Amino acid sequence: MNNMMSAADKAYELLKQRVVGGDFAPAAQLKEEHLARELDISRTPIRAALKRLVDDGLAIAEPGRGVRVAEWTEFDIEETYDLRGLLEGQASALAARKGGAELANRLDALNDEMDLAIRKGGSVLAERLQDINSRFHHAILDAAGSPRLRGMLAGVIDMPIVTRSHFISTLQDKLQSLQHHRDLAAAVRAGDPELARQVMQLHLRIAQHRFRRQRQELKDAQGARKPA
Repeated sequence: MNNMMSAADKAYELLKQRVVGGDFAPAAQLKEEHLARELDISRTPIRAALKRLVDDGLAIAEPGRGVRVAEWTEFDIEETYDLRGLLEGQASALAARKGGAELANRLDALNDEMDLAIRKGGSVLAERLQDINSRFHHAILDAAGSPRLRGMLAGVIDMPIVTRSHFISTLQDKLQSLQHHRDLAAAVRAGDPELARQVMQLHLRIAQHRFRRQRQELKDAQGARKPA
């Protein structure tokens, strides 16, 4: 049982890296037999890994079409970050105007939680950071008090292909992101809407460039492993 779980986890990690890294084209079919042969892993762990990818939103399962990579194109990803910069910048400004010390304290607590998670590390670090990061951004959105912004941002903040970037970020990336979160909490505590807007937009712009770099590095590494 332990061996099977280990094989399934290995298969999942390998496939997840390749999906997030853009090695598979959007809508590409993920065939058990082919992947098992390519990764030198039996089909049962591959099947379990594919189910986890579907659960994570990185792949979709359709009757008669099998499991396919979710269709997040480069344009989708770039547009998502651009929209988040505009909309979350506005949400941050509103939150800084309305949130006060109560919101700042909540953001500080989440930042301390993220700091502790990074220092502890471990195999579930990416999942922990994804969860904390989501709660941080939703706390700002909640404090903004704008139903229109909520409607526009609710699905964008947790867009699977973007949130999974935590799985391929470096320690330096994680610490930089945490510092941006601390700066945003400080802007909220100071009650400075324009500073909060600028910090959020900087945070997301750097995240956009970082994600683009990470995907390219994974593509380059995958290409180097392929036979000439």
